[in-house]
Amino acid sequence: MAREVDSQVNVGKIKDLPLDNYRVDISTITEMVEETLLDNPKLSGVFVTKKNEVVATISRRVFFEKMSREYARDIYSKRPIKVLVKTLDYKPLTIPADTEINEAVKLALKRDPKYIYEPVVVVEEDEYIGMLELSVLILAEANAFSEINQLLLKQGEVLKSYAERLEKEKEVVSEYAKELEHQKEQLRRANKLLEKQAKQLEEKQKDLEIRNQEISRLNERFAEVGLLLSQQGGKTLDSLAKTVDKIAAINQQISLASSGFKYKFRLINQSTEIISQISKRVDFLSQKVGKMVSGISTEEKRKLPFDMVTQEIEKLSVQINQASSNINGVAEELKAEINNLSSAAEENQKTVRSLARNFQGVQSALAKLTALIEGREEENE
Repeated sequence: MAREVDSQVNVGKIKDLPLDNYRVDISTITEMVEETLLDNPKLSGVFVTKKNEVVATISRRVFFEKMSREYARDIYSKRPIKVLVKTLDYKPLTIPADTEINEAVKLALKRDPKYIYEPVVVVEEDEYIGMLELSVLILAEANAFSEINQLLLKQGEVLKSYAERLEKEKEVVSEYAKELEHQKEQLRRANKLLEKQAKQLEEKQKDLEIRNQEISRLNERFAEVGLLLSQQGGKTLDSLAKTVDKIAAINQQISLASSGFKYKFRLINQSTEIISQISKRVDFLSQKVGKMVSGISTEEKRKLPFDMVTQEIEKLSVQINQASSNINGVAEELKAEINNLSSAAEENQKTVRSLARNFQGVQSALAKLTALIEGREEENE
């Protein structure tokens, strides 16, 4: 409980309290310092500095005690404060700024009774940061203790509430104990049921082992069928690859033959065109000769240039013979190409029959697999 109070009440440090920090230079006239202290009755005293460094500390009580002596006002009022400082024979208590308030009060109360009510000087890193009256320290400590008392009262109420809650929880724990006894009885019954179920599971495990053995045998048979299918499938794929190559070669032959047909048909068309032109030329010559012969005598016919016409007709005959020879040659080549295409067609038929036989082998393997599966299902039934 003491730890809880310490964690919730912060007594505080003396640097958090209101500090007096009235400072004057050592050359300041004493009368001016007196006026400032009279105008500010809450000031604890004055720091006397030289070149911004504190050389003396004069409390309010000591200052006015010195000034109230006989002839003191005539001696000090119009003169610098350093004259008064030379008469001081007391060094004030200095306490670090991080000191706890209650610790500072203890240190202050340990001083000589003559100086016990003198203010303490607060220092931080060897620097004078302020002056603090003992009354302020004691009041701060009293406020802290008041807060602690209030907290202790609250803690007492909390403890009382906690004790009442513990009583209620004891009753709840008692009910839980009864419930646990009831659950233990249920667990004992459940354990008996589990033992019975364990025996049943052992029996089922044995049955599963038998079934696993049957499945293992079936897997072996599946492996055999798979091997058969793999072998048959490999043969079929090899045959299919060869067949595809043959069909590609035949298609190439057919393509080349088609190109040859186009060229030969073009030659036939050219020869036919030549024969048509020759026929027209012969008709023209015949008509021309007929016109020349009609209406002239035999003697005149002998004088006409029939030799020239005869030569022209002979030339045309030669051209006709040549065109006919070309057509016959093309026809022979076409016969050879047709024979090649027939051979290619027969080769395609053989290839198709080979594929049919391979697929029949695959179907036979599939039929064996189906029979195996159906036989297994009948055994399970």
